[in-house]
Amino acid sequence: MEKRIYAYLAVIVTITMAITTAVMAFIVYDLARGPGSIENLSFFEVLMSMFPAAVGVLVLLLVTLYLLSHRLADRLMAPIKRIASSVESILSGKPVAEVSVYPEVRPFVDTIDRQKKQIDLALHEMREAEKVRREFTANVSHELKTPLTSIIGYAEMLQNGVSDSEDSKRFAGVIHKEGSRLLELIDSVISLSRLEDSNAIKTFENLELYGIVQDLVEKLSFSAKEKSVELSIVGSPLQVRGDRRMVQDLIFNLVDNAIKYNRIGGSVTVSISDEGTYGVMRVTDTGIGIPKDDVERVFERFYRVDKSRSKKAGGTGLGLAIVKHIVEFHGGTVLLDSEVNKGTTITVKLPK
Repeated sequence: MEKRIYAYLAVIVTITMAITTAVMAFIVYDLARGPGSIENLSFFEVLMSMFPAAVGVLVLLLVTLYLLSHRLADRLMAPIKRIASSVESILSGKPVAEVSVYPEVRPFVDTIDRQKKQIDLALHEMREAEKVRREFTANVSHELKTPLTSIIGYAEMLQNGVSDSEDSKRFAGVIHKEGSRLLELIDSVISLSRLEDSNAIKTFENLELYGIVQDLVEKLSFSAKEKSVELSIVGSPLQVRGDRRMVQDLIFNLVDNAIKYNRIGGSVTVSISDEGTYGVMRVTDTGIGIPKDDVERVFERFYRVDKSRSKKAGGTGLGLAIVKHIVEFHGGTVLLDSEVNKGTTITVKLPK
């Protein structure tokens, strides 16, 4: 930068000196031709007589300019060098240190700071996504391994003929149960993958929410009777915008969970209401409830409040995670309110 500044200034000064010398020579020549002057002097002779002095002045100016350009370049580059030395490695996560700069350079510093914050945020999101991916892969592997181990173990006993007819029926029942659980888990993983696809096309239509709830409650009535849980619906017909299959999965997961984790003789109430631009569905049960420390985590994949009870109830640990993703896919909100041994209420708001 110093050399470029010097080169530009040198060219400007040289041209200026050349023009100035020519003008001065013309003035002197014009005066020399006046009254009482020596008329035999030519313009070229006058110009050449001034040339040594002009060259001397030019050399002096060039030397001065060299020193000034060196000084000027140092002063111009000093703030930028301070900025460069203050910008830590992007991976360090440290903020850009505040430095004293010219007002003209301040927008440049602010731009660097903003860009670094954006990069830090993007890196943080990438690390979080990678962490979630690793945890999800590990959990899926574990959840798949458990039923497969049971299926293989009981199948080997049947194959080796080490069981009587009664045991064979029992083993076959276990294989069927674990196979169903495995199929449910795979379906849940596929559903999550589809919901997380950023390029997924939203094929929304007008849905009659009350009618969908009514159909699914009828389908789950047998499960409710097995646990002596009373199912009821409160509300009136209400339309929302959404994907029919996803909304069905959303309602099924909520009501199914409310039945599974309820107490014998308990109840599940699904209420439908209209709140402005949203259709609201609340699923309230009288079940075991969720401790306050676990409320924030129940929507995480494979998170179980009571692992032993969850597996006994046949849950995959993905039901509420799917609920959360479906609600977000539709631009709605989901809230959970729970009290241990008293019950849980999950409120879902879907845009109309």
